[in-house]
Amino acid sequence: MSLPPQPAPPPAQPPSAEPDDARRAAGVDVLQHAVGEGRLTLGEFTDRLDVLLAAPTVAEMELALADLPQDQPVVGSSSAAPSFSVFGDVVMRGRWRVRRHNRAVTVFGDVRFDLRDSVCAEDEVSIQGRTVFGDVVVTVPEGVEAEVAGFTIFGDRRLELAPVPRQPHTPLVRVHGVTLFGDIRVRSQGPGENASRWRSALDNWTLGHPRPPGRPHRL
Repeated sequence: MSLPPQPAPPPAQPPSAEPDDARRAAGVDVLQHAVGEGRLTLGEFTDRLDVLLAAPTVAEMELALADLPQDQPVVGSSSAAPSFSVFGDVVMRGRWRVRRHNRAVTVFGDVRFDLRDSVCAEDEVSIQGRTVFGDVVVTVPEGVEAEVAGFTIFGDRRLELAPVPRQPHTPLVRVHGVTLFGDIRVRSQGPGENASRWRSALDNWTLGHPRPPGRPHRL
């Protein structure tokens, strides 16, 4: 199993400061990489996650990450600041500007990116989703090429694209997900198409069951 490069930490904060969302999101990334590499057991992961989320200062939060590798920050002008949520979803849909690099982290929540009505000036787009007890779901318009990579722990990974030719002048969407107790799903849908609540429940049920011939291939 290949792993992506270690996440880059955000700019430094004073040790006595309250950790901002970007720093907590980077910390969750570090813990997820550590459990994926076998550096931490699931029990150790949950213990450290509790410390990271409850820490009132940067110094106390760093105790959960002290013996784990962290890279130096990498600055990118076309990158969006990471979105972070605890006990809630990160949802991007409607008319919004897609950056070249996009990242969201949730704990007990989903990451949902809908690109169908978005504005994008890039020829290639990267979306990184990190969840603990949540799913990563990316929806692209029909005719947009997409790839999915990453790994799940107690979850599934699926790519479901309509069998139509690629539309000219559309970006390549690269999705990289890391989930603990969650799924990674990249799909295409037509304009205004929205699965009903019962269909969503059916899709969730079929994650662990064989699909009949002609249905989208499950990775």
